[in-house]
Amino acid sequence: MIAALVVAGAGGAAYSLTQGPRVSTVAIDALSVAEAAGQRIVFTTNQPLAPIEASQVTIEPAAPFTIEASGRNVAVQFTYPLDAETEYTVSVAGVESASGGPTATISHDFETGTPPIYVLQRRDGNDDAVFLTNLTGDQAVPVFTHPQIEDYRASRDGLVVETSDGSGAAALTGMALDGSDPAPLAVPGEGTIAGLQMADHDGLVGYTYTDLDISATSGIESALYVSRLDDPDAEPQRIEVGTDPRVVDFLFVPQTSSLVVLTFDGQLRLVDTSRPDAEPVLLGGALGLSGIERGSGRVIAEQSDGTVLIDLTDLSETPLPQSAELDALGIPGPVVPTVQGKTLRTFTQMGEDGYPESQAVGLVDEAGTFEPVFGLEDGGDAVMQTCASPSGSHVAVIVSPDLANNPYDTYSRPLPSRLETHIVDARTGEEVTVIDGTDISWCAVTIG
Repeated sequence: MIAALVVAGAGGAAYSLTQGPRVSTVAIDALSVAEAAGQRIVFTTNQPLAPIEASQVTIEPAAPFTIEASGRNVAVQFTYPLDAETEYTVSVAGVESASGGPTATISHDFETGTPPIYVLQRRDGNDDAVFLTNLTGDQAVPVFTHPQIEDYRASRDGLVVETSDGSGAAALTGMALDGSDPAPLAVPGEGTIAGLQMADHDGLVGYTYTDLDISATSGIESALYVSRLDDPDAEPQRIEVGTDPRVVDFLFVPQTSSLVVLTFDGQLRLVDTSRPDAEPVLLGGALGLSGIERGSGRVIAEQSDGTVLIDLTDLSETPLPQSAELDALGIPGPVVPTVQGKTLRTFTQMGEDGYPESQAVGLVDEAGTFEPVFGLEDGGDAVMQTCASPSGSHVAVIVSPDLANNPYDTYSRPLPSRLETHIVDARTGEEVTVIDGTDISWCAVTIG
């Protein structure tokens, strides 16, 4: 018996040596990879590996990536979010043991999940509601209702909703993504809130705050605050930078706890909220802040001589692509970052009577080429906002039908009474669905 076991063990070892390294476990979050940039798939093998180069890795469908290998682990990091509800295969060829021997290919197939989609409906005669829905809009479920919802934001960490009791004073409520466990978040006082945002990191919530009772000599005006969903009772952290700390605009930097802040003195600064005593990084002067690209962290800023891309890794500036094709499309609107260097832009053609005649929404690549995805030929309707899905595979266009006869409500953040969110496949330009409502959770910030 002992002899038989020895022979069997030797045979197994010999077989193992002829097969090369094998995968012991694979770790991947199929939902997170479709929600945020920088997610990873990690292979763990049965033995330490020789060095692995990026050229050995294949991803189908193709997606940009970086690789890190050490010991028995091979981590492939996706630069951008992957497309939702899509089958992917990640393969690493020529994998060899650190001690030499035969090579092998390790691979894993997986299907990405479907990140939740939220929209806001302000409903005349009924409580306003934040709805959880899907890409086709046929599975809408209210997760939070209130007589007056001013704004909301969503991230992987949960939801935060801004409400008002009609007095003008804002309140914040944090909750899980399904609306469970609602809890009030501490706010600085009796005042208004604007620019509500959530980071994709660490459950951070940001907003600007102004006291209701303010004068030329007293009160807080346009001050930037940051709170945390997991600590609703904590006093919000005030962010003060520059000689005039009032804030015009701000954005969270994806995958970090940092903010890009535009203050009243016309300067952009990079602030690390996790290090409140650290000196902010001055990014230069700006007139406006349009967005931050997922994956690259490049900031789109409006300057006096045009729109530029600011690379946060080296602070270099690159003019936003422009071309004769774009000049011919009409009056340019806001620039919205998507992924892989593309931006989402809206152009308005004016009629001879001086009123808008048509609008075109499309993706612009780094060469300045315009690829249309949505258009309005009726000058009565108006594009209010555009946003892209995390992977850039779909575009949301928020439209006000018949704008001239679509009265605004009387909220602190007024919106037209009727708003539609058109979901378009960015690859084909085909409309997927139209959802009643606005403030789709793909947007970093909301209208107004």
